[in-house]
This record gives sequence, structure tokens and C-alpha cells, in this order.
Amino acid sequence: MQVIEPKLPGGFRDYLPEDMIPRQKMFDAIRETFERFGFVPLDTPGVERTEILTGGDEHFKKQIYGVVSEGGDENELSLRFDLTVPLARVMAANSGTLKKPFKRYQMGKVWRGERQQAGRYREFVQCDADIVGSSRASADAEIIALMYATMKALGFSNFLIRVNNRKILNGLAPCAGFEEWKIEPVLRSLDKLGKQSWDDVAEELADEKCAYLSVKQIEIIGKFLKIKSKNYKKTLEEATELMRGIAIAEEGIQELTEVAKYLEWLGVPESAWTIDFSVARGLGYYTGTIFETTLTDLPQIGSVFSGGRYDNLISRFGSTIIPAVGTSIGIDRLFAAMEQLKLVKQEKTVTEVLFLNFDEASESDVIKNVSLLRTEGINTEFYVGNEENLKGQLAYAVNTEIPIIVIIGAIETAKSVALIKDMKARTQEEVKQKKLAERIKEILKK
Repeated sequence: MQVIEPKLPGGFRDYLPEDMIPRQKMFDAIRETFERFGFVPLDTPGVERTEILTGGDEHFKKQIYGVVSEGGDENELSLRFDLTVPLARVMAANSGTLKKPFKRYQMGKVWRGERQQAGRYREFVQCDADIVGSSRASADAEIIALMYATMKALGFSNFLIRVNNRKILNGLAPCAGFEEWKIEPVLRSLDKLGKQSWDDVAEELADEKCAYLSVKQIEIIGKFLKIKSKNYKKTLEEATELMRGIAIAEEGIQELTEVAKYLEWLGVPESAWTIDFSVARGLGYYTGTIFETTLTDLPQIGSVFSGGRYDNLISRFGSTIIPAVGTSIGIDRLFAAMEQLKLVKQEKTVTEVLFLNFDEASESDVIKNVSLLRTEGINTEFYVGNEENLKGQLAYAVNTEIPIIVIIGAIETAKSVALIKDMKARTQEEVKQKKLAERIKEILKK
């Protein structure tokens, strides 16, 4: 028989128990926070019709994995590259049954055929939260407040949510005096700031293959990007002065003013968020407020929690305009950051108690007590491996770092007791079997 090398394709990875246990805790913390804000769960298939994902834009085809259908499906199929487009499809398909505003969250794998980077993979998990059916600034602020609360729940203290508005960015064309059609290549260049210096971005803006802007036009953009103050009101005042008379930009500034007001009411400290006009967001469907979260201690890892308002996306599937705003966590990138910042505690097991099982005559007592502890909500298992002696089973318990070991052998059975070994405290004690669950709960609370 041919031996096949057990090798993963590039950009994919396995998560063994010592990684999956903290990841599961991470998911739980995110889920609890999302539900505390009133978001409800939703799930969609990993496979969508390709035209749903691309919207007819061939550019997106470079990023997605096609799916070969054995039956020769009449529709071309692909793996989803995010969770927002499937949400838009669901909303369009169920517009009469899903009441708005609809606050949903979703956790699931997505796939992108792009070059792998540090903390970025071709298969990764996203956690999204969206509010569909509200155009109010309070909805935008609610999403930002959710981002703040989630980052705190995950143990982060040094992070910054950078906020902007696409309408203000769209005002750059009349402000700097370049043609409207150039706004997209300009924003694509600005989106590289942080990864590239301003000099490199300015050089790209001047290139005829990009926007072919003049020196004066680039200077105005540079002046715009330098508008920044610790006080958001001053930042918005300076932007208003530069963009005065440009209706679309003034509308965006007013929206940010409203969002800031709600953030103050929601208790999001100004130390955790800032208005940053360099935030451009690469996806073309954003229409208003945009935001991304960076880690102060790991700026090189890029945005870990981002999103914005996308009021036109759902109309792709029908004539009705349904406003929406949302955010997304790249779990794998954020988990990689947590590992670097020592926020992840490696654990090999979720078992709290292991019963050794080395005496056939006592096996019924062992298993009955295992069952009893499980009904008391204690994560309990009994040894089912091939080691038959006490020493071998103890070695297994030590290697898997199980915190409590219970021994019931012939001596203990005769006395109706159990021997508890607290592996952390390095102590052992004998208790009556009828008091076993009570005593173990006391030990676990320490």
C-alpha cells in the first residue's frame, strides 16, 4: 500500500487540543458578549453560487475557491470568502419574515485564495455581528461599542478602534480637484498606509497606472490625512474647515459627530477609539462609517476587528435598499496575536477529574461515581486505555495535566471511600464516596 505523506496544503493549519481549548474559550467569550448586546445567531452554507459572492465582479474571482460539483450543477459554485455577502442574500430572500432591525451574529469558516502572511491563512474563522434595517448613527455606535466590549472580554487592554466615514473620503475628489472616477484607486492606495509609508503611497498616487495625481493634489490629500487630535471635536472641526462646501463630506462629518455622541453615552472611552482619516477599508461596498481595530503592542499584525456601514449591498439581490452596518473578527489572526501577547493559556484537556481504573473488582464503584460526578456538572472521565497498573495510569494523568485524580481500589471499595489526589496542590486525602462530589467541587473552587 502506498504511504501518503500527512502534509497540509500551504495556508491551512490543524488546531490540536492545546490550541482548540483556548480557542473554544475565545469563541465563548465572543458569543457571550454578542448575545449580551442582543445579537442572535445565524448560520449559512459554506458553499454559495459564485454569482452571489462576486456580484458579477470578476476581480473577486481571483480570491475565491471554486467547487467542483460531481453532478454537474447548473450553477457555478464557490466557497464563501466572507460572511457579509451570505447575510445580504439571506436578508433579501427572507425580507418578509425577518423583522428589522435584525441583529445577527455568525461564526464560521471562510476561504480566500490569497498569499498567506503572518497570522493570515487561506482558511480561517470569522465572527461577524451586523445590524440590518437601521440607518441611525446609534446603530453604528452600537457596533463600535460591541467591538470595544469584545476586545476587553478577550483580555486585551492596549488596542485602538480607528473610525472614519467613506463619505468624507469621497469628498477628497472635489477637495483636491481630481476626477470622481479616480476615487477608488486613490482609496486603494490610502488603504496601504500603515503597511507602506506616506512617501510610498504619494509616489503611487502620482503614477499614471494609479490615479496620476498632481503634486498639488497629493499635498491636499496629505494635509487631510494629518488632521488628527486627541479630541474628536477638534478633529471634526479641522475637517469641516478643509471640506467646507463639499456636501458629501459634510454629511459624513455630521454622521461621525452623531456616532461620537452615542459612543460617549455608551461609555466607550476616548482612549479606546479615535477618528483617523487614513482608514479607507478596501472593500467597495462600504457607504458610511468605517472602522478597524489595531493592537497597540502588535501594530504589524494589522487590523483584527473591522467593518462599517454598507447600505447598498443587499439591494444587489433586489430593488429595495436596506441599510446595514456590521463588523468582523478574523479569529485566526487575533488568536495568533493573543499567543504572541501571552494571553493564551495552553491546556491539554478539559477534564477536571480522572478516575483510575486498575482493579476489576472495583470497576463498578469507579463507573458509578464517574456518572454521579457528571450529573453534578463536573467534567469527569475514567481511564479506558491499555495501561493496567496504577503507575502507568498515573503517568497518563500527569502527561495530560488532569488536575484531580480519584483512586478507588480494593481497599477503598471495602471502606466505601475514595482517595483524591490534588495534582496542583500535590496533596491527597481520603473521603467517603457519598461526599466525593461535594469535596471535589470545593477543590475546584480554589
